[in-house]
Amino acid sequence: MNYVIKIFNYEFEVKEILLLFFSFFLMENIFSWLVLPNSVVILLYEKILSLLIYALLLFNFPKLKTSEQVYLGLVSFFIVRLIFESMVDYGSIFQQLTLYTILFPAIFIIYVKCICRSFDFDILEFIAKFYLATYIIFMLVYGRGFSFSLDSVEMDDYGPFSGDSRIIHARSIFMMIIPMLWFFDKYLRERKTASLVAFIFCLVVIVIHQHRSVWASSLFALGVYFFIATRNELIHFSRTAKVFWSAAMVLLLVYFIVSQLFPGTIEFFADRFSEILDPAREDGTGKFRADQRRVYFPMVLERPFFGWTFEGFEMPNPLVDWWPEKTGQHFHEGFMEMLFYHGFLGLILKYFYVLYLGYKAFFKNIDEKSAILIAFSVAGLIFSFNYVLPLIYWGVVGVCLYYLERTASTAADDHPYDIEYINVNETVPQSSDQRVIETVND
Repeated sequence: MNYVIKIFNYEFEVKEILLLFFSFFLMENIFSWLVLPNSVVILLYEKILSLLIYALLLFNFPKLKTSEQVYLGLVSFFIVRLIFESMVDYGSIFQQLTLYTILFPAIFIIYVKCICRSFDFDILEFIAKFYLATYIIFMLVYGRGFSFSLDSVEMDDYGPFSGDSRIIHARSIFMMIIPMLWFFDKYLRERKTASLVAFIFCLVVIVIHQHRSVWASSLFALGVYFFIATRNELIHFSRTAKVFWSAAMVLLLVYFIVSQLFPGTIEFFADRFSEILDPAREDGTGKFRADQRRVYFPMVLERPFFGWTFEGFEMPNPLVDWWPEKTGQHFHEGFMEMLFYHGFLGLILKYFYVLYLGYKAFFKNIDEKSAILIAFSVAGLIFSFNYVLPLIYWGVVGVCLYYLERTASTAADDHPYDIEYINVNETVPQSSDQRVIETVND
């Protein structure tokens, strides 16, 4: 198990890569589909793994940091409350395991942070290259039906597919923000052509799959990254200005070429982008989310603290009738899902660390890796207005917290004491007592 494997220029021991493979990377839908193309089996695996991870954290509870113990304790309070409610009202230990899996991302954050700390992982570059390679392989295998059309496609098992000819679901394209930011940062600091090409490739991938939620999240992530990088002098302001100027010139050039060769393309993408500014448009895909907010939010206010839990999961859907009974409300929006099932307290609990990372964005002494991960993590707040975030996103939040902890620890090691260092080569003024002692000695 101590045998070393080198992947993407990163060396893993066998036990390390197996741990990451089975408990982290398999949480990415397009990767797990390449390994095992059956969503029923994948979902069952995730549920079983989530219970094992929770049990493992409880077993190692004394080894966790105080802040992690408090956070896990609060999550456990919610779970114990659900168990008690299920036993009293339904006579079973847990009436619907889905109510637990909705909370599990909060546990997954702590788990990933702990394993990164235990093995001293430095895997951001590996994650960026993993997503780039996984996307390319997935499209080579399943991307034959890709087109710019939004026509629905027939499938027996949708898995990570979007349900139309864009092929991949927005939740997996959203994760492409990580390699986009990584290679962009690498190009700004090192000016390597390969990094620029990789960044442009990621950008093109995000654009052509036409998920407006990912477009908005990407723009927000880039803005946060520029703010952190400029504030912490990771990149100079003059270089940032040059980047904006160069990007503007390239966009004008692309606009001119595309408008001449494919005159309808600009109007098509402009119409798609306009829905970001008007998400509740009658003919837009955001209309259903607006309807869900309109219908469900008054119900949230009826039970604002802990939500509707099991009763809400099993009640008939007030909007549509095509989903089977007692299969939940099928929320598209991450915020509304938490509000309805677990109330405002559950919402704050689940998104606490993401809000904390948004707060940390205004701090100084943040390195480039933390800047990338913070920018990506807070972009999840934008994405949550449109979709429920994928489980692996919450794992990346844990990686970000680990990098911040690692940076703080390194800074403390570099300056362990708050003392002032004196150059011994300089002449130090002597006190009168010192001069008297030297005179007597002479």
